[in-house]
Amino acid sequence: MGEPPRGTALPPLPSATLGRFVAAVTAVVGTSMFGWRYVLIDPQAVRDRAGCLRELRGLPPAVDVRTGTLDAGSAEAVQRCVDAVLTDVLRQMLVGLAVLAAVTALIYLTAPWVERRLRGLRRLDRVPGTEALRADLADLVREAGLRHPPTFLVSRSARVSGNTFGTPPARYVRLDLGLVHAHRTAPAVFRAVVLHELAHLRNADVDLTRLAVALAWAFPLGVLAPFAVRFADADAGQLAGDAWRLAVFVLVAQVSTWSVLRSREFAADARLTGVDAATARALLGGDRAPTGRRARLAALFRFHPLGRARVQELDRPRRLVSARPVEALGVGLAAGIAAPPLFSLIDELPVPWGGFPGTAYVVGLLLGAPLALVLTGALWRSAWWAREHGGPAAGGGVFGAALVLGLLVGRRLAWSAGYADDRPIWWVQAVLAALAIAGGALLGRWVAVGARVWLRRLPRGDVARTRLAWAGAAVATTVVTAVFVGSLLVLHTWAIGSEVNMLLVLAAREGHPGEVTVLTLADAVGWHVRILADQTPYLLALPLAAALFPALATPSARRRAVRLGVVTGVVGALAMPVVVLGVVVAARDPGLGAAAVRGLVDGHTLLPVTLVELTAAVAAVAGSRLSTWHATLAALTAGLVLAPAALTATVLLNCTAGEQGCAALVHRAAVTRALGHALLVAPVFATLAAALGAALTAALTVAGRPPYRRWAASGAAVLVLLAAAGGAAAAYRLPAGAPEAARDPCLVGVWRLTTGRYHTPVAVDSVLGTLAGLRHGADLDMSSDSATGYATAYRADGTATDLYDLAVAEGTLNGQPVRRVARGAVSYRWTAAHGRYTQRDAAPAGLVSLLRVGRHEVDVTSAVRASAGSYRCDTQRLVIRLDSDDGSWDEEVFVRSPA
Repeated sequence: MGEPPRGTALPPLPSATLGRFVAAVTAVVGTSMFGWRYVLIDPQAVRDRAGCLRELRGLPPAVDVRTGTLDAGSAEAVQRCVDAVLTDVLRQMLVGLAVLAAVTALIYLTAPWVERRLRGLRRLDRVPGTEALRADLADLVREAGLRHPPTFLVSRSARVSGNTFGTPPARYVRLDLGLVHAHRTAPAVFRAVVLHELAHLRNADVDLTRLAVALAWAFPLGVLAPFAVRFADADAGQLAGDAWRLAVFVLVAQVSTWSVLRSREFAADARLTGVDAATARALLGGDRAPTGRRARLAALFRFHPLGRARVQELDRPRRLVSARPVEALGVGLAAGIAAPPLFSLIDELPVPWGGFPGTAYVVGLLLGAPLALVLTGALWRSAWWAREHGGPAAGGGVFGAALVLGLLVGRRLAWSAGYADDRPIWWVQAVLAALAIAGGALLGRWVAVGARVWLRRLPRGDVARTRLAWAGAAVATTVVTAVFVGSLLVLHTWAIGSEVNMLLVLAAREGHPGEVTVLTLADAVGWHVRILADQTPYLLALPLAAALFPALATPSARRRAVRLGVVTGVVGALAMPVVVLGVVVAARDPGLGAAAVRGLVDGHTLLPVTLVELTAAVAAVAGSRLSTWHATLAALTAGLVLAPAALTATVLLNCTAGEQGCAALVHRAAVTRALGHALLVAPVFATLAAALGAALTAALTVAGRPPYRRWAASGAAVLVLLAAAGGAAAAYRLPAGAPEAARDPCLVGVWRLTTGRYHTPVAVDSVLGTLAGLRHGADLDMSSDSATGYATAYRADGTATDLYDLAVAEGTLNGQPVRRVARGAVSYRWTAAHGRYTQRDAAPAGLVSLLRVGRHEVDVTSAVRASAGSYRCDTQRLVIRLDSDDGSWDEEVFVRSPA
């Protein structure tokens, strides 16, 4: 359809000026935090830090999870540096933010007074002979729709121009003397210019403009000054490494700030109608600025847009409400730059949530709010314009992908690991980046389609309900974006570090230490979701509930999704007794240990949950009437139906498998796991499966069209070549070195536990003795079997890793059941020769050890000590016995794993 009439009213939604202002604030604040994070104003402290960092760069890594080495000298040096710098870093970042806020507030509040004094402005109502002029201005104020008239001031400039400024509640409109003279000689020009200035008040962009200008002036003090202090004591290599980063930060911050000033002019011009718009077009058409590629590039660094650009916006008003990917890229860059220093600030504050995951999601919330404001504002404006004037609305996919791309690039620019080796495995980082960009495209698509379905339902002209619907979408998008950004921070941090990272731990857990595969990456995503479901379920429940916001505008599809969920949940609940019966029959097998029964009990929801996930995903992909969020609604509904059956099955299975009755064995963790699988894990994976299926279906549909078949064939050929190259690189292995004489080559490989016996003397005053109610010393004997999640990987270089995936040992003390559970990994050095075995230099990674006595549970995680004992090894069987000075001993029997 054609362009709408010129001067059409702007949508009753947040303007692009607000979005660009949010990006500018995020960029300036984030860059300021980055500068103050690495700067200590005290010169002696700066020199001490520089010397400490130089010392660390010459030391080997303190901990190596893959080889199990622990360098005591490096660890001591790192701790010494951290203790000396941590307090100063927190103080400096808070001081830096306070300085930036104070300077910005000072400039913002004093700028109107300075402008009035420097320009010698006089109030128009105190100038004699201006009665007719003031009457016409009053008519223009009413025509502009302003409730409170501004104060008009007159300057001595001969230009035919004006300006709007001030702070609440005082608003001023400056009229240059040439504009006052045009009131008599060119009334049409006078009217167009004054209406343009009053439009700034109507658009409520005066405060945004003045704050942006104040930030631009405060930016040198908040960012450039700290970097100058840093550069004063930096060596040449450090100076070169930070100079380019500073240049990029300054460019992003300043371009974001200047774009606010240009955007407000376009929005003010858009309120001109009819003759006023034509007058403004003729007045701006006299701009004789140079043209060409260089001029367009220089326009990015202008405070005021070129007249030619303003004429183009007047001729094509749709450009003002279009969702431009470059805008998303800019705000993403700003948020990415702010992410690392913001993470450091939150992580060092004494806050209740604590820990790495909690900090990541708090940062996600702080960054998700501005990102959601820009995302919903741009896509809802595009959808509103398409509804009012026709034409296609923005699809949202490219906009969301550009947003996440900017976030990834900005985060990488601002990331600085200092002493740590942050070079990740390149293909892992590439896959995570591709998944993140795909998630951003899905997020943008979700916002765009939600805007269309809501605006289609709302009556035209209902401004209040339109704004209310947008507010709901903004809140829902903030929640979804916060969890999305927090998860990105977690997963990318897990993959960083060539010596220590979570992916290497997971790879060792899977039986191939030091070798990360695609399955390891998928396992990391699934593990992260399961951890959230077990420990912080609200971080999954909130985004799932927020994702249903578009479904509220589609009653018929919503009812269809609910019916699908009810049917799927009933089928899954009916399948639950079959699972219970199978576990009960297996529990009667005398050769099946307690740990094996516990594994069956913990996995009894796998079959019905998988049924829910697949049904909801297939229905959303195969049916044209159900979308991805309808698959989420169907899975949530099925989970609500399935939850009572899963909970009942959990209780019955625990009671059937236990010998001490239900009360002794049914604990909160089992209940949380059963409900989490039904209510959280199933909807999350159903949503991901539905989104992936929809994306693949759309890609195949597009690739099958004649214009795109050549590109599809070329892309497939490239993928085949890349896969062949990757396979050849993966198949290539360096020859393994010969093991040392003190390391029996029989032990090298991956072993899984089959049986274990553990003997421990228990004192009356010990934790275990107190929980068991001992009156005199006793001995505790515990055992485990092949069902426990325990494996050991011995390497030829003399290192090994013990992997505990819910390793369980059970026994009885003073008539009460005792259960020890371990999770995590421990790496150490080992020697074995002539039947003697030793292990030392243990380095735990996420090791947690819990002891349960009756109904009481206590954390008994402690430092892993060096130990020695004996061993027997053949090709398929390994027996290790470790003896301690206190009379305790462990004897474990392993079988060689095919891995």
